[in-house]
Amino acid sequence: MKVLFMGTPEFAVSSLNALLASKHEVVGVVTQPDRAVKRGKSESSAVKHAAERAGLNVIQPIKIRTETERLKAFGADIAVTAAYGQLLTQDVLDSFPKGVINVHASLLPKYRGASPVQAAIAAGETETGVTIMQTELGLDSGDILAVSKTEITAEENAGELMERLGEIGAKLLVETLDNFDGITPIKQNDALATHCKTIKKHELFIDFSKSAKEVTDRIRALAPMPCARTEIDGEVYKIFKASVIECDTNAKFGTVTECGKRLVVACGSNAVAIERIQAPSKRALCIEEFLRGKKFDVGVTCGILQ
Repeated sequence: MKVLFMGTPEFAVSSLNALLASKHEVVGVVTQPDRAVKRGKSESSAVKHAAERAGLNVIQPIKIRTETERLKAFGADIAVTAAYGQLLTQDVLDSFPKGVINVHASLLPKYRGASPVQAAIAAGETETGVTIMQTELGLDSGDILAVSKTEITAEENAGELMERLGEIGAKLLVETLDNFDGITPIKQNDALATHCKTIKKHELFIDFSKSAKEVTDRIRALAPMPCARTEIDGEVYKIFKASVIECDTNAKFGTVTECGKRLVVACGSNAVAIERIQAPSKRALCIEEFLRGKKFDVGVTCGILQ
């Protein structure tokens, strides 16, 4: 089939590359506009870089809903989205004879929305996967075409899991397109759905009133980007990794209980040992290296920036 690919971040690059290596023809790529960065410079998406390396025609509409004629001009039979980043209107969906399908990084219907990988890890899930679904106007509510499951390992963070899911999704996407006309779509059970929104800045701060397991899962869910953080002595530190310390403590949650060979913070139940941390304007360090240059007073509180 002739495929128009729509995607933006690194997660989507695996699917694009898999399509290019398949029997299907990628007729063009749609990605988000270049993003402004510091000093007047702009940054292109990972998908744009991959598409340009492959010599593909790339468009970057600000609002895709206004671009139906340009989309039809590609002559695609079907469109594939993978973390594209814009909602599609019915006019866009109707621009392709076989519709639009989406590579979604979770087992639908449980985690719909913008941050399914982070939500699954933060919830302590031990299994996730990729769903290929038909796109409709509802948010990730379309019929399921294919599913591939995988384990979430105990120490895996969101970045690591996202990379694996990108590869799993790429393989599943090609298999789905290869067998597209013979697949019977399966309706989602809306009663089982949850919606995970874009993560807000205030949600990055660690709530140490939670159990140590919940705290470490949240840290994994936010690593390596945008990264969990906490405020200590008026400065904000990024926390990339922590482990559960099973212990009985009378210390109030958020209190530093050890700061010698390790950095331990009390939680609502048990405690966590910080394993990788980044001070303001510094590089991220393993805790042993960090503590050689910086110590906190035992009893100081790790909090949420007000």
